[in-house]
Amino acid sequence: MALTDQIINKVLLIEKEINFPISLVGNKNYKLENSTMTSYSNLTGAISSIIKNGRKILIITGFYIPGGTPPATETDGPPGALILAKGLKNLGIEALLLSDRFTLPTLRIGLDILKIPEDEIPLICFPLDEHEKDFKISTQFTINFLKSNLGKDLTHLIYIERVGPNHTLESFLSQDRNTYPPVEEFNKTLPLSLRDRCFNSRLEDITSYTGKTHLLIEIKNKLGISIHSIGIGDRGNEIGAGRIPWEVFKRNSSSNREAIFCCRVKTDFLISCGISNWGAYALLAGVALAAGKEEILKKITPEQEGMILEHLIYHGPAINGISQRQQFSVDGVEFKDYIRVVERVIDIALS
Repeated sequence: MALTDQIINKVLLIEKEINFPISLVGNKNYKLENSTMTSYSNLTGAISSIIKNGRKILIITGFYIPGGTPPATETDGPPGALILAKGLKNLGIEALLLSDRFTLPTLRIGLDILKIPEDEIPLICFPLDEHEKDFKISTQFTINFLKSNLGKDLTHLIYIERVGPNHTLESFLSQDRNTYPPVEEFNKTLPLSLRDRCFNSRLEDITSYTGKTHLLIEIKNKLGISIHSIGIGDRGNEIGAGRIPWEVFKRNSSSNREAIFCCRVKTDFLISCGISNWGAYALLAGVALAAGKEEILKKITPEQEGMILEHLIYHGPAINGISQRQQFSVDGVEFKDYIRVVERVIDIALS
């Protein structure tokens, strides 16, 4: 099923809104951090892929902050994963949720508040390897999962604000580019000790707190399993950003942070957004539009989303990724401002 010109025009407006939200211009709590990624964003392609082939979708999320008060997962990621899973289910698409033990309790709390039993949207816990350089447990789990009743027949993997490993020399050299790779600059910026690690935006190494969920992509590729992948992110250290050549991050950052933390893992489609939850709402809005079932978007209200977020914060728990505290906000943006972008996405879809 091809998207009509009318739907494509709406999707492009939605994509512009989640990348450059007009309502947050001048907001001191909002910083545009995703500008490097915007030209690589392909919301239309992601929506088309789901409309054409989406039958069983695994949604992966979770960005853990070990230094938080309390240590917890971010408020960016789980809310988007939950609303997308619920929306896909309402569209007749099977949805599953996966994370590691640091985020899974937050997702479980979310399903509870949504009154969705786990037999309708299963929760899957990805293991943590004790030995970071030896992924035997994660590798075997991934192989077994992809062959299991839950994992077989998957059509899509969707990563929402899911941190992934940064570059190795091999991944850097294998990226698509029109010029010669700047190997000398890469080696100088990213020494061996900093490679193949998961970093947050503060350049804190959180590898040991992160299940190797990127193996779902790497192993399905090795096994020749046809599963489409979508990455939703707002900084570049999330799974999916591997579509962007390393030197683009290097060239467009005022420091070396982005060149150090940018994720090497490539997805078939990348959705850039100012806050990753917005990307999940945008994807759902586009799929609902294309399926002719945009009425499900009318059920997404500020009151409901506020209730879900508050419940996740205080019962998940989940914390603001900027302040690292339990606050009614996402990525430093207060809820009343954050939800305006969601409302605008829905308004565009329903207009």
